[in-house]
Amino acid sequence: MARARLNVTLPEDVWAGVVTRSHPDATLSVLSVLPTDRGGVALLALRGDDAPAIVRDIDTADGVEEVELQRAAEDVREAIVRVETTDPRLLLPLRDSRLPVEYPVEITDGTAGLTVAGSRDRLSTFATALETMGMSYTVEYVHDALDAEDLLTDGQRELLAAAIRAGYYDTPRETTLTELAEQQEIAKSTASERLHRAEGKVIKRFAEDTLDIDPGRSPLTPRRNG
Repeated sequence: MARARLNVTLPEDVWAGVVTRSHPDATLSVLSVLPTDRGGVALLALRGDDAPAIVRDIDTADGVEEVELQRAAEDVREAIVRVETTDPRLLLPLRDSRLPVEYPVEITDGTAGLTVAGSRDRLSTFATALETMGMSYTVEYVHDALDAEDLLTDGQRELLAAAIRAGYYDTPRETTLTELAEQQEIAKSTASERLHRAEGKVIKRFAEDTLDIDPGRSPLTPRRNG
């Protein structure tokens, strides 16, 4: 399974894009979405210099059927609203690709930042659906989810978890390698080697997935010409 972060530019006629472009200081955080026969219902947390004005603009936007104020802050900069819409255009590609989305989805100045997870085939289907509906996007990252069961042996996984719980990686350390080995009833040399191997695997996978670093080649290794 892969996890991807995208920034999707909403079309000019989508109400969430219209409202946030009219209030560039505002952020709409989509907390949850419920599909309906007529479109969808969304729970939004909004922040901006003039929350009441943002709510009014949402209420009068094309594609919005009903707005219900759930809660408003005393300083009029924040509010939570329930929005019923007949134009859940961003929801349709997610539905068609069957990708779960991580909430909140934040919309600022006409751009929605969202994180989705699924197979790379489903991610490709989602991207195609966005393009078909006229939505451009940029990709911040795509990487495979870290699977500890495939990455580490049972012994490595157990020792690494014990080390974290005991505060071995805290600063300052809450336990020593000797104490950790005694707790796990293994020799100190075994604990040292097992922990070192586990740390190496985790760090290399993190470097591949997040930092886009190939751990197979040292940067000090000279490149061959030709």
